[in-house]
Amino acid sequence: MGLLYATRQEADPFLALSAATPLAGPLPLFRLPEMIHPSCVVAVSGMGKVAAALAAAHLVQKHRVTLLLSAGLCGRLTADKNWTIGDRLRIESAVEGDCDRFGSPEAAVTCDLNWFSDLKAARLVTCDRPVFEADWRRQLAGLGEVADMEGAAVARTALFYGIPCAMVKGISDCADTNGRQDIARNLAAVSENTAATLMLELKRQANKERP
Repeated sequence: MGLLYATRQEADPFLALSAATPLAGPLPLFRLPEMIHPSCVVAVSGMGKVAAALAAAHLVQKHRVTLLLSAGLCGRLTADKNWTIGDRLRIESAVEGDCDRFGSPEAAVTCDLNWFSDLKAARLVTCDRPVFEADWRRQLAGLGEVADMEGAAVARTALFYGIPCAMVKGISDCADTNGRQDIARNLAAVSENTAATLMLELKRQANKERP
């Protein structure tokens, strides 16, 4: 399994909780103890779709992962759902919000719904441009309920290699003019809660695989 975070601030609570150990590589890489997962490599890709796609491809090609898992923060695009900052969501599909194919948007990629089945499901929109403006937020809300800057790139990389992709995201902000301040204020707590959710899910998946 290949687990991807965008930044060390998002990844550090999980790395500490899991006692992951560093690996050599072209980007920050870590391996989980076998007692948590027998073959999981964690990568910190850096922000943005290109960085995420490169890191995901590296995990597939170099470490031969057969599942990509994206974890981290997201912004809430709509108030239609009764979601609040700190909620963790299972991403059911991911799409690029700033990708125009001669007037048509890129098709969404469906995620593996066997993971995080206890969480509420959401559609993710991924953009290189942060979502802090009202007009941009309303445009993207037609494609999904939450936004980030990496998830759809991980999902498309998984689709390219023919392997599943699962995602868990914690809401850090409401993708509005206060977004930057909210992310800074909520990053640590949301990342810690997401790490705990991820650890529980790894245990649940391991129990499912036992005969």
